[in-house]
Amino acid sequence: MNATRYFSIGSEAQNDLQLPDATCAPFHLILYRDPSQQILVANRMAHAVYELNGQSCSKTMTLHAGDTLSIGAQTVDWMRIFGITEAEISLQEAQAENAAQENKGLRMQLIFIYLAVALVLFLIAFYI
Repeated sequence: MNATRYFSIGSEAQNDLQLPDATCAPFHLILYRDPSQQILVANRMAHAVYELNGQSCSKTMTLHAGDTLSIGAQTVDWMRIFGITEAEISLQEAQAENAAQENKGLRMQLIFIYLAVALVLFLIAFYI
């Protein structure tokens, strides 16, 4: 994986990717890799709109394998920017899903422990 953490897109020369498109704001988007290695896209200006899989968006979104990101007529190859493949993203998503399932199982075990403690305390209260 590429070490890129932030990637700026806009029509100004200070951006990592400069798009001369008329629909592109001076500082349009930022792509960000969070500590869990997920890639997020966010607009940098209030009126900056982008398309994610053909849907117009203006809020922060997580990018997933196969997602198409575009500004106006320009398609942004966000996976190449971060040096990742669809297989790597799919693996990360599967690992996150497995972790969520494991956490769900741990929460259920904790609930059963609390119920057992409550039952023991209830029974002790009637025997005293």
